[in-house]
Amino acid sequence: MEGILRTDAGEIRYFWKISLALILIIMLIVISRIVLIFAVQQVFILQGMTSDIAFENAQVFVSESSEGQVIASSLDLVLTLLLVLFLVTRIEKREFHLTDLGLDLQRNILPFVGLGLFMGCVLFLGAAMFGVLLGTLEFPISPNLSQWPFLSMLVASIAFYVLNSFWQEVLFRGYLQTRAVGEFGRFTGVTAVTVVFVVFHSLVQTLTPIGILAGFLLFSFIGLLYEKTNSLYLVGVIHAVLNFLPALFNTWWQGLEAAMTYGIALILLILMIHQTEQRAQVDSNHTHL
Repeated sequence: MEGILRTDAGEIRYFWKISLALILIIMLIVISRIVLIFAVQQVFILQGMTSDIAFENAQVFVSESSEGQVIASSLDLVLTLLLVLFLVTRIEKREFHLTDLGLDLQRNILPFVGLGLFMGCVLFLGAAMFGVLLGTLEFPISPNLSQWPFLSMLVASIAFYVLNSFWQEVLFRGYLQTRAVGEFGRFTGVTAVTVVFVVFHSLVQTLTPIGILAGFLLFSFIGLLYEKTNSLYLVGVIHAVLNFLPALFNTWWQGLEAAMTYGIALILLILMIHQTEQRAQVDSNHTHL
């Protein structure tokens, strides 16, 4: 039994880590949504609504309003950090450091955030260009700000996309991928977590085969980028930008234009990493000589 649970080195096997993490995060999200809905319901009841109407309005507020989504995603981020803290300190019996999640507060955060904004915008524009070429998107595209009649709603929407992206990156890249790469190597670790991440998304949204391919290519790119930079700020911002810009421009990909863009980005990143590591190996050999 001990051999099933732990490796020969005494480490908890990765299968149990990822299983426990996914089960607990789903449970925490469901419970937090229920608690939040009932809390908002009580506020509406205090304002004079009947219990049934207050409950319906509370559901709409939490699931559809910008303010409710920000509150919910804030809870998700806090719960994810607490979950990772629990897994690291109680299950793995290690010290917890934010740097291990790619959240090093001592590094230059702003350059990574700026680079994430730039890369996210480039990927969005690339998909838009292929959309025009394939006839799935009409040019020019313009932002649809009418969906946010007040500035506060726009700010809340941006905050939602950022928070929602970051809690996912904390769990899947910062925690699960780091351990998968450490145990199985770069290729297997990044690929395995990417597959799990795409499957995890299929629980809450319908994905077409081409949409699954696009998601796999994008998060392979993001996973590999995180593995090389160890910056959650970089990949979190890219993730947030690619969620927000389609909403801003009211542009939702059919799949192929996104798959082509993310596939090219992934190939370029792989070639860049290969060239950099090859050059480093040559320099190392010259140094030893």
